[in-house]
Amino acid sequence: MLMIATESNLLLESSFMEKPLSLLDTDCLSAMVSRYLTCYLEEHKDHLPVGQLYAVVMGEIEKSLLLETMKFTNGNQKKASEILGINRNTLRKKISEGN
Repeated sequence: MLMIATESNLLLESSFMEKPLSLLDTDCLSAMVSRYLTCYLEEHKDHLPVGQLYAVVMGEIEKSLLLETMKFTNGNQKKASEILGINRNTLRKKISEGN
């Protein structure tokens, strides 16, 4: 998977995360993703990964989803797979693949 990490990404992410939550829409997750993608696309409009943006974004979202769910369940894969609604073996495979 293509990893896109630049110094400007880190600055963008840092400033994005400092915004007060009260500025987000009621659908917090959707609003956060939308706001971040708008900034990301504008920041990288001349250097976007042609044909790879969907895979990059979805890979990063899945990685965060798995990581945060595993933290929430204190590493309990059975509980995490139940929360995620996926088979435990699927979760194990995704973790071992590094997604």
